[in-house]
Amino acid sequence: MKGHHMKVDQIIHGDAVAGMKILPANSVDLVYFDPPFFSQKSHTLSNKGAEKVFSFDDCWDSLDSYLDLIRDVLFESKRVLRDTGSVFLHCDRYASHHIRVLMDEVFGVENFQSEIIWAYKRWSNSKKGLLNAHQSIYFYSKTSDFKFNRAFTSYSATTNVDQILQARERDKNGKAVYKRDSDGNVVLGKEKKGVPLSDVWEIPYLNPKANERVGYPTQKPVNLLKGTSKNSVF
Repeated sequence: MKGHHMKVDQIIHGDAVAGMKILPANSVDLVYFDPPFFSQKSHTLSNKGAEKVFSFDDCWDSLDSYLDLIRDVLFESKRVLRDTGSVFLHCDRYASHHIRVLMDEVFGVENFQSEIIWAYKRWSNSKKGLLNAHQSIYFYSKTSDFKFNRAFTSYSATTNVDQILQARERDKNGKAVYKRDSDGNVVLGKEKKGVPLSDVWEIPYLNPKANERVGYPTQKPVNLLKGTSKNSVF
């Protein structure tokens, strides 16, 4: 299809690779890719009223067949991304190490920006060993000239904000000290916006009774998606 341009709020329903092939090159600012995780399981969940059951099959003939899907989507993602664009790929322990290698190959090691750890609390006694309480989101840019709006989080309750607001300078020995005026009073610096967002995001896991829950088994919280789109990019 020639001359296809993405419209605001447009949804292309279908295979990810086929859907991206109709988009022109260098036309997309951000790709968020939440593929199957190679769990080798079938996932099923119903909506809150139990009127509808959602399910999908995450079983694969081999690791190679799974990675072929990831590779195809990554190549199309790179093609449609603008030079200032970025890709965020969501994965977990099942195949994250293989996916990281693929992303290095497709986007280049030099364009790896962060491994974001989505940490959450879950309680279960069903597993022998350590409880799984995080997933990963790999953040790569297409080039070094990528857009990024720095985001900030609030200071913790134990933070001494007064100390943070006091300006600092280097003394004759190169040590950081509080800056003082001619009368010896501490000089206040510019007001700070908070703590720069780190690569560990503590966002609650979406429970089955959450208001935003639609019933899809691996639905992600809205706040997690906001972190990869509005808060970090554009």
